[in-house]
Amino acid sequence: MSKKKSDEPSYAELSGELETILDEIESGEIDLDELSDKVERAATLLSQCRKKLAATETKVKKVTAELQTAMDEQEDGNE
Repeated sequence: MSKKKSDEPSYAELSGELETILDEIESGEIDLDELSDKVERAATLLSQCRKKLAATETKVKKVTAELQTAMDEQEDGNE
């Protein structure tokens, strides 16, 4: 899949970075001074992931509704 022209990171990139941060935090080896920054970045990444998921859900619902409408119209035309 090609990346969008807007240089906006993909869901996979966002979730990959989030996973890396969570691994660093869970390892217990992260410097205490960095912890706040990492948690803040993780929160930002999580928010971006949720927005992408919501946008995708909206698009999928729209496409499936359009397909259902087209199928209903086709069935009505065949009767």
